[in-house]
Amino acid sequence: MVKCGSKVYASTDIDVDAADNCCEDNGGDIYMICAGIDYSCDRTWAGKHPLDTRPAWEMRQDLGRRCSANVYPIFNQQSTIDGVTSMIEQVGAKVGPDDWFIFYYTGHGDQLADDDNEEANGKDSAFCLLGPDRNTEPRQEVWLRDDDFAKAITENVTRDAKILVLADCCHSGTIMDLNRPCWDEGDFRALSISGCTDKQTSAGTGKGGMFSRALTKAIQDCCQELEEGYSVGEVYNRTLQKYQEYKQPGHTQSITINCSGGLMPKDLKLPLAPDEGYVTKANTTLRGINVTK
Repeated sequence: MVKCGSKVYASTDIDVDAADNCCEDNGGDIYMICAGIDYSCDRTWAGKHPLDTRPAWEMRQDLGRRCSANVYPIFNQQSTIDGVTSMIEQVGAKVGPDDWFIFYYTGHGDQLADDDNEEANGKDSAFCLLGPDRNTEPRQEVWLRDDDFAKAITENVTRDAKILVLADCCHSGTIMDLNRPCWDEGDFRALSISGCTDKQTSAGTGKGGMFSRALTKAIQDCCQELEEGYSVGEVYNRTLQKYQEYKQPGHTQSITINCSGGLMPKDLKLPLAPDEGYVTKANTTLRGINVTK
């Protein structure tokens, strides 16, 4: 499914135009927040503990460092609303024009009742963060809504930067809430790639989420085959291919890309281009999966 309007371009589970002859590549530094939660400290979530998020969280940091990114990791008890928004504020202050601000999250995602009548389906997407007591309840108080996530980024990152959110969690298709006026008013260049739609769940494997693994494999292939670099759209398309290649029976998730303000996936060159010889652990020590939902 592809949607294209005056504000937001969105594509779910199908290839996008990835032509790279018009890619914008103005250089700039990379600032990447890597947030993860495995909930080993939580006593209120009824699901399996711990989640298999740590391998994906570590793979994303390794990828960032191989791309000479400035990497800022937060995990478990650091992943509170205050912890995440404070990190966005601190890192955002360092980001200059044409730099990249990248936010990666692996953990639970869910939905909350819309509290401002802004969502057509009556639900806000949310990151299932922890409270000061390291638990996920009361969720209305400790989870980070998409509205507040968008506000944290747009109020702390310059509009002249390039912004990418990578969300490996359930119900995350519109986690950036790019239809909110704050994105359009600021004329931001912002994109998100999420592991599934707002109505779906994202699968784990015992060794990191299906989306995170497919993404790192796609980037490895791109950096080995495309010496001149590659667009965000190219990486998205290859991520879809890698997901389908390793997809297991019994669970389906539709990887989703969203772009703000007339931006298209082909327009920006992905800065995550590792140095020569990069091989993701998903292809070596973390090969083999056991899909969990």
